[in-house]
Amino acid sequence: MATFQELLETIKKESTITIWGHAIPDGDCYGSQIGLREILRANFPNKKVYAIGSGIPALFSRLSPMDSVDEETIASSLAILVDVSCLRRVEDKRVFLAKKFAKFDHHDPNKRGEDFPYPDFCVDPRKIACAELIENFAFFNHLKLTKLAAEALYTGIFTDSGCFRFYGTNQGTFQAVRRLAKEGIDPLSIRAILERESENVKRFKAFLRSKVQKTKDVTYVIIGPKDYLSFGLSFEEAGSFVNAIESVESPNIYCLFVEDGKGEYRGELRSNKGYPVQPTATHFHGGGQIFASGTSTYSEEECRKVVEELTRVKKLPL
Repeated sequence: MATFQELLETIKKESTITIWGHAIPDGDCYGSQIGLREILRANFPNKKVYAIGSGIPALFSRLSPMDSVDEETIASSLAILVDVSCLRRVEDKRVFLAKKFAKFDHHDPNKRGEDFPYPDFCVDPRKIACAELIENFAFFNHLKLTKLAAEALYTGIFTDSGCFRFYGTNQGTFQAVRRLAKEGIDPLSIRAILERESENVKRFKAFLRSKVQKTKDVTYVIIGPKDYLSFGLSFEEAGSFVNAIESVESPNIYCLFVEDGKGEYRGELRSNKGYPVQPTATHFHGGGQIFASGTSTYSEEECRKVVEELTRVKKLPL
């Protein structure tokens, strides 16, 4: 693993840099991409730096849209992955065209096919968000932050920490936010955009809460296409609402399993009470962070096996 200084030296050597995130980007993925892009543009104005992917369109007018880049540019670039463990999980598969690779991430590497066989990477699972890691990188290397960079990184930290509620939010998280606040960020306007919800989404969340099942101290919901399509939601959208069931029954661990219409279930596992879900996720074709991970299963019965394994998870000591 590279140090912050070594990663900076790698970046300094390249004239073109592309920044990539995972499929179905969330606030941390998008915020990390835009934040790192703006840091590098501000400190190295002669470099060409691009953030590639679908981002979060609702934030484009408030923060920034993503960039359109041709394959020739990608082929000449250093590709930096953020908030994603390996190349195969990157949203835009053109990433494989890049000449060199680096990575910032806060996910524990999944040992099943998620190797990153390149020396220029920094992974710290102790960080609540990849955006926090990137802020630390900038702070350590005395890099200038613009207001846009700071607001993008704040967005990443705010969303991945669940509004600073999730287990793993700590003193370092607030120290990073304190430094970002010095750049004049406007958290309220960002939060207002992030919290906008359609009536369909509100009704879908209520539906999920009504479907909660419980096994010991694990709560879970299993739904199929008819459930989410009736609310006008896609498979990808439906799977993002796991936190809607967080407060039901006050569980140690809560899970949402969504079937894609072809027999595969996307599982989202969460714990806000210190119970590590990542080892179980790895066992069921997935991975992620210690307290927030995903699975891929192929039957409702297998989803229940995930739940059964989670009932045996022990709380980590503080």
